[in-house]
Amino acid sequence: MAASEDHAEEYTPPTADCPAWCIGHDADTPDEADDHLHEASPAFVPCIALECSTDEAGSIQRHPAATELTLVRYQYRTGDDTWLYIGDGSQGPDVTLESARRLVRVLGRYIDDER
Repeated sequence: MAASEDHAEEYTPPTADCPAWCIGHDADTPDEADDHLHEASPAFVPCIALECSTDEAGSIQRHPAATELTLVRYQYRTGDDTWLYIGDGSQGPDVTLESARRLVRVLGRYIDDER
C-alpha cells in the first residue's frame, strides 16, 4: 500500500494555474515547493535517421534506420519560457517555442527546395 501512496505523491494533477495543455507532472526535485513542471502529452513521430557505425576494417558505414522522435512541450512553474524537447528519449535539444518556430520555417524552405 505504501508504494501506491508514494506513486500518488509523484503525480500532481493539473490545477487552475496550469496551462490548458498541461497534463500535470512534478519535476525531478523531490520535496521542493517549486518543483512542479507543466508538461504536455508527448507526440511521437516515426522517422528515418542516418546511423553511422565502424566496420572491422575501421571504415565508417552509414545506413538509414527507423527511429521515433519524441516531442514534449513543458514549462517550469517558476519560469516564463515554454520549452520543446525534440529527441529520441536519450538525447536531443530542448529549445524555446520561438526557436521551434524558426526551425519549422527553415525546414519548410528545405522541403520546398526539394520539389
